[in-house]
Amino acid sequence: MDNREYRYQFVAGNLALDFVNTVAFRADPGKKKDHLQHAEDVHRWASQAQLPDWGAINSGRLVGTASLRRIRAIREQLFAVFRAVAADDPIPADTLAQVGDALHDCSAKRCLSIEGAEVRWAWRPGARRTDYLLYPVLTAATDLLTSVSCSLVRQCEDAGCGWLFLDRSNARSRRWCSMADCGNRNKARKHYRREAGLI
Repeated sequence: MDNREYRYQFVAGNLALDFVNTVAFRADPGKKKDHLQHAEDVHRWASQAQLPDWGAINSGRLVGTASLRRIRAIREQLFAVFRAVAADDPIPADTLAQVGDALHDCSAKRCLSIEGAEVRWAWRPGARRTDYLLYPVLTAATDLLTSVSCSLVRQCEDAGCGWLFLDRSNARSRRWCSMADCGNRNKARKHYRREAGLI
């Protein structure tokens, strides 16, 4: 599928996890596909995610090569942190520090302003499109990491998927990123194996 036709999935229950899930089939080297390969992909994801500063992200030139590298690097840092959480492994301290530093960099470009009688957050001159895009993602990540909901982070049980999500099911028994995708595929695979007498 051409990346221009790709429809991003928002099934994780958290913006930061949905951002991490822009890599399909993370755990299958033969199928793995990065859906943030080009600047156009980043803009399309931001639009489909309905980020609050979409207008600013979409204004002017597309993000450059260095910005795209930064966006993808932070995405991989977030994956490393939340994969550890999902596996109940120690969170890599250096990677967590990089996530915190990235949020600090974005936050430093925000300030309080007065519009009419309302006080609200605004961006300082010099803020970049990557700040507009990464700030809500990093805020969602750190809010989750510092909340009781962090214990609900799971990784899809499909052998090749690797996507992350919050398990808010009543019995905390959600196994798949999406029942319509990995769930149905594994259900069909199990049915085939049963019919073939393999299980």
